[in-house]
Amino acid sequence: MCVYNRDRALCHRDDTKETPSLDRCVSSCGNIARTDRHADQLRQRATALETRARRLPGPLGERMRGNAARLREIADEHEKTRITLKESAQ
Repeated sequence: MCVYNRDRALCHRDDTKETPSLDRCVSSCGNIARTDRHADQLRQRATALETRARRLPGPLGERMRGNAARLREIADEHEKTRITLKESAQ
């Protein structure tokens, strides 16, 4: 999800658009907001890529495994940095 703030947008480094360009999204952008469901979907996609990579030769399989690893890293980072509600101690 994009929580668009022009000052932090990496999709518009050189122009002054006031709306996001989701086709130019950069995974390290400060405007990205992920939910736990997004992280789960990233892990599922990583598993699917790894499954396909086992059937592919050399460089193509390696590239898919690398993409899967990157998706897992993004999901892991979400887990480490996510904001959660704390239950009040009574």
